[in-house]
Order: sequence, then structure tokens, then C-alpha cells
Amino acid sequence: MKKILKLSLVFIMMATLLVGCGPSGGGSTAETVEDFTFISRINGDPTNFHPDMRADDNAWPINQNVFNRLVKLGPKDNVLPDLAYEWYFNEDSTVLTFKLHEGVKWHDGELLTSADVKWTYETMFEESWRSSVSLASIDTIETPDDYTVVMNLKYPDAGIISQLSWYATFIMPKHLYEGTDQATNPYNQAPVGSGPFKFVSWDKGVSVTLERNDEFFGDKPHIKTLIFSIIPEEATAYQALLNGEIDYMGAVPATEVGKLEGNSDFNLIRTLGINRTYVTFNWEDPIVGDPLVRRAIAHAINQQSIYDRVGGAGQKCTTFLSPVFTDFVDENYLLPETDLAKAEALLQEAGYTKNADGFYFDITLTFFKSSNWEDVVAIIKANLAEVGINVNIEMMEVAAWQTKVMDNDDFQVTMLAGYQGPDVSGIGGRVETGGSTNIANYSSPEMDALIHAGKSTTDLEERKVIYSEIQRIMEEEMMMVLLLDNGYEYALNSSYTGFPIQVPDKAASSEFTYVEKFADK
Repeated sequence: MKKILKLSLVFIMMATLLVGCGPSGGGSTAETVEDFTFISRINGDPTNFHPDMRADDNAWPINQNVFNRLVKLGPKDNVLPDLAYEWYFNEDSTVLTFKLHEGVKWHDGELLTSADVKWTYETMFEESWRSSVSLASIDTIETPDDYTVVMNLKYPDAGIISQLSWYATFIMPKHLYEGTDQATNPYNQAPVGSGPFKFVSWDKGVSVTLERNDEFFGDKPHIKTLIFSIIPEEATAYQALLNGEIDYMGAVPATEVGKLEGNSDFNLIRTLGINRTYVTFNWEDPIVGDPLVRRAIAHAINQQSIYDRVGGAGQKCTTFLSPVFTDFVDENYLLPETDLAKAEALLQEAGYTKNADGFYFDITLTFFKSSNWEDVVAIIKANLAEVGINVNIEMMEVAAWQTKVMDNDDFQVTMLAGYQGPDVSGIGGRVETGGSTNIANYSSPEMDALIHAGKSTTDLEERKVIYSEIQRIMEEEMMMVLLLDNGYEYALNSSYTGFPIQVPDKAASSEFTYVEKFADK
């Protein structure tokens, strides 16, 4: 018997807690207008608009509106239909079939078919694009007709649907990319997708402009012109929101949210996600490659002081898996408590003695400018100085960081944040060999076997045992020191409704298809 999987999966964990005031959005009966301009903020220039080759958080919200996936991830970590209107497994969960909407057009007028899906994923594996490891359970892809895609799996994969809905899994136009150099294809600068909005222009350092796709196969956007304004500084973006220069900035600075309580111009919504901020280490470095040093650093960093500084809707990290995964967190394996004496004892056990300046050694922490990271890094520097580690700070633009850290492995310590879901198997991308966000290049046959086993079974009790072992290894190896479980506080302009968080059963995160503007505002 086939198991139809349409709007939800047993293994998708809801990670968002809403606490808000004002209209909930999406269902209001107030009169709205059509064909308006909407301005959202992004932090910086995209590297380019190839949606799958590598991670690019600045391109992410643009790609969310220009491209489509087979399935998409909603703002409550819920899987929603996209190009596929239904999907199902065979009896032993080794064959996964998708049925595609017919008549979907690329923005240049060409039809999107199953051939585009097959080409996208086969090229992803051939060229090792970002999500190739997380989708490694896919063996072969068949296209019996233009609107059916059949994925033959190497083994049952409990996380496959959630992984297909997430980062770098957008379907790309075969007719524009096949036979080209993916890195230099001119459509990376002027993307052609199938989504609700079409690319118009990119004024570097200023904005990216999209326009409504009137031939979109799904619900038609109310927005006529969608502009992404490039504003790197949080304070500047927040002021632009207050001044009406932008209509949406994503999460607002935690220090400012209290000032908006009772302000009728905004509806406040708080969320807790599966996104975690952490530091990680170059596994080949002679200093931080030593597990005693990594554990010393873990004992030195004070997560509470970091949370107290940056505040917000999140919380300090204490567990190796996101606390959202309540069924899987094993409290036998917790992050080391702050203990300066223990940290110094570990450094001495590792063979270090202090120099004339009172330091055991220097290390360099390389990071890119993002949100509150400068404050976080400043606290880490102060924490480590207390135990005799001098931290040199190297802050870079994100593109330069990607080249230095991700491409060239030229770093000692770096900082990263990111999604570790929507299924608990999402941790694999950070700790399995070749994982798309395994910046440390950590590799362990035991860990790899456990990650594989955790995805290959659907039995809850079996999975609990497996993920307990994964946490044990994370505690022993300390390949990352987790800092913050990130929460977000959104100030939604009350002149609008239909923000993604307000219509989680329809929109993907950062998708503006359903945004409407009230006529009286």
C-alpha cells in the first residue's frame, strides 16, 4: 500500500512558538489593494543567484521568490507542496514518486517538466553542489512522463522529504544551464526561475528588483514590484523600518522590540527556531585540532554572558541537539559548564605554558559580519583571555569568508549559524563526512554510520538510541561549541497582512506571494 505524504510528515518537528499581538494576518476581511510596491531588507549583496551551488544567505530570500522546489519548507518547519502537488513512497519506502503541476512555465516562457527536475539533481550529485550529501540516499531518478518524477533510494530515508524542502534544492532550467560552466553561467547574474516573481535588475550595493510573474502556476502575488533593499547595518535597517523606507526587515534587534510594544504600526511575533550559532574548528590545525584545547575553549566560553548581551527570543545552548527535538535530546550529554580553572588545567594537560604576556598561545577567529556576531565575538575574545588564550579577530565580508574558510580551509576557528532541521537528521550536514556545513572537515566512520542509521529507520525508539550516540560523540569530540539557540522577534508592518509567519500553511519562509496591503493604510 502506498503511503500518501501531502502536507505533513511524522518526522517533521514543529519548531515555532508564536507569541504576538494584533491581527494574525491572512484571514482579515479588511479591504486590500492590488499592484503595490513592497520593500524588504537583505543584509548584503548576493554572491550570485545560482540557487543550489553553494550557500548564500543574501541570495536566499530572493531565490525563495524566483525559484521553486518539489516541496517547500514553511515558516513553522512544515513541508508544503510546491512544484509537486502530491508525493508517495512505495511499500518499503525505497521508491519516492512526485506528481508535478502541469503547464508550469519558466520566466522565459519555456515549459518546466520532469526533465528539469532530473537534470537538477543529477547535476547536483555530479558537481557536488551544496545539498548533494544531505540527499545522498537518492540513487537514480526516472521520468516516466513530463509530470512524474521517480526517485529510487539506496535505502529508506526518514528525512528525505524535509531535506528536499530546504536549502539549495531549487529546480533549475535545464535548457539554460545544461552544458555550461555552472560557476560562470550568465543567468547566475540574471536568474530565470518559475516562481511567483521574476528578476528585473540588480543594482549592486543598493537593491535587487523583482516583478510579479503573471503566469505563475500557483496563487498570484498581490505585490506588483518586490524590492530587496541592501542594508548591512542592523540599526540602519531598523530605523528604515520605523521611517517607512522599508516594509519588512526580518527579525528586528532584540534591544528594540520593547519600544514597539503598544505601537499600532506593528504587530509583534516571536519565534524560536532550529537555528543555532556556534564556533567550530579547523580539524587539521595543530592547536585547535587537539581535543583537549577544544574542550578547554568550551569550558571557557560563557554562553549565558553571550545571551545576556544579545538577548532576543532565543536562549543559550545547553544541548548538542536543538531543544526543539524533545524526543531526541539526551541530557546525559550536555555542553560543558563554564569553568575557568578546568579550562586552564586542560591547556596545561595539552602541554602549554604561559608566555611573558600571560598567554598559552594565540588563535585567530575568522567570521563574517552578520547581525549580532561582532558582540558575540567580543565576548568570546574576553572569555578566552581569562584562561590565557589570546584571540585575534578577523572579520570579513561573507563572499571573502566563503572563499577563505569554506573553499580554502584557511582558518583556525570560525563562527557559523544555521538551520539544523527540519528533521533531527539535519544535524548530519554539520557532522558527517562531506556534510554541506561541516566547515571543520570533521570525519568519523562511527559518526557517519550513525547518521546513516538515523535516517534509515522510522522507528522512534530506534532513532532515540541512535541520536543519543551521536550526542555522545559530539560531547567527546567537541567539533563545535554551541552558543545560542536563535529566536526571532518580528515587527510586522500593520499596513500589510500575509507575511509568511502569518500564513504558514501557504508560504515558504521569506516568500511574499501572499502579502496584501490594507486600503486604509
